[in-house]
Amino acid sequence: MALVVCYPCQPSPGAALPLPLATLRAVAAQVRRQLLSAGDTLAVPLPRLLAESREITVNGRAFSVQWDLTRALCDQHGRAVLGICDVDPDEPDWAYVSIDAPATANRPDLALSTAAHELGHLVFDVPGALGGGLRRYRAVAASPEALERAGRGAEGRANEFMGALLAPPVPLHTRLLALARAEGLRLARAPHEGRPASPVVAPGNPPDLVAGVLAALAAEFGVTERFIAVRAARYGLVRGGV
Repeated sequence: MALVVCYPCQPSPGAALPLPLATLRAVAAQVRRQLLSAGDTLAVPLPRLLAESREITVNGRAFSVQWDLTRALCDQHGRAVLGICDVDPDEPDWAYVSIDAPATANRPDLALSTAAHELGHLVFDVPGALGGGLRRYRAVAASPEALERAGRGAEGRANEFMGALLAPPVPLHTRLLALARAEGLRLARAPHEGRPASPVVAPGNPPDLVAGVLAALAAEFGVTERFIAVRAARYGLVRGGV
């Protein structure tokens, strides 16, 4: 089955319009629902992400995707990079995604987050590139640190999609509260983007207990502790630093 996604875009060539965070996260939720079934764990399985995104339809524009996780990647200067998403005008209905094999061979969490980031490019950037007949489109994720950057550009958008796909605000908040209460962490009322009307982790809790909760969440969502810390901070779920 094809992965099917809809969001506001330009009529031609189908490029994504500037989208608010709420819309980006809603698109990630569309994709997550198609990747997970009722009763699944919180973590998105990498094999399923790859299998379900070999055929993608975005706003009615269908294309095929070839994934490659078997080789080392370098940019045009010979420097190692983590991921590449590109299209070729000679193959107008195809997109190609490669993920660096040496960097992710023993890091299933990094392979998953990189694949989710590149899926963000497939969802938001490739349809416009294919529809506009660009001579070449290429997006490069240089390093794991690049997957944390926020911003309004294509990379920041792909990162926000990745974060909301793998650790959505409401499920993350729900599990955070359960674990925080089990550890006796203090909670507080504050603005956040998680579960409505629920508290967040207050500042001043013992750092080792907070770190333990983040580690447990990382295991449940199939990502790194750093990934969870970044998402919790962006959603406003943990106060006083993580």
